[in-house]
Amino acid sequence: MLIIHANMLIKPEKVDEFLKEIDTLVTASQAEEGNISYVLKRDVKQDNLFTMVEEWKDAEAMKLHNATPHFQKFVQDMQQFAAAPLDAKVFEATEIQRG
Repeated sequence: MLIIHANMLIKPEKVDEFLKEIDTLVTASQAEEGNISYVLKRDVKQDNLFTMVEEWKDAEAMKLHNATPHFQKFVQDMQQFAAAPLDAKVFEATEIQRG
């Protein structure tokens, strides 16, 4: 499983517009085969800092996601929304069964 934490600092005056646009990306990404989870989180102390937390079955699923029209539109849209470069980290993970 691959996990991505994509930190996005959004221009304060663009936050409302960003939230409307990002909803399409989240919904479409959650419906993709190979997606385990795709959730946008907002920082509690900095209103314009968001983290997309993604879980993908494997590298192929992530590669297919990056080529989708909804993701490509997001990449273009970020040029108008971003106050700083995207900070994305990819982790390889194995779930630990407890109990």
